Amino acid sequence: MSFQSYIPETYILQWLASLSIWFLLIGIPLLTISTFCYCLARSTGNVAGVIVDTTAKRVRSYQQQQRKRDKVEPAVEEGRAYV
Repeated sequence: MSFQSYIPETYILQWLASLSIWFLLIGIPLLTISTFCYCLARSTGNVAGVIVDTTAKRVRSYQQQQRKRDKVEPAVEEGRAYV
């Protein structure tokens, strides 16, 4: 009884078999981790909440800086610095 390779002899089929092995080694764990993270975020009701929260904070701080700058600049331009 001899053991024969299950991978075919054709180069393209060997390449496809190698690709499928790499998918099993890398793709399935990556898919599992990403699915877990998505389900965890969804269970908390916050799928993209972290990104949205950080963006909203940046926008708010930028708007506050603009308001402060707009209040100070006209007074400085007119020569009346109200500090």
